[in-house]
Amino acid sequence: MRMLRWTLAACMIAGAVWITADMLNEAYGAGPPYYGRTVNMDKWTSPWFALVAIDGLILLIAGTLIRGGTDKRR
Repeated sequence: MRMLRWTLAACMIAGAVWITADMLNEAYGAGPPYYGRTVNMDKWTSPWFALVAIDGLILLIAGTLIRGGTDKRR
């Protein structure tokens, strides 16, 4: 059961890293300087607030999974 919790936590963290990289690539991606921002500057929003919220939630859940597995042994 402990290995399952660690594997699930690692998969969740890997997914969060993938989502973060994808969102940052889309916001600041290829093209002359920050193509997505300069073309529609009035519609562009910074992805950082959403990324911090998503990553914080994933880290909280993953930490609970890992800690929940270690507390039961005590």
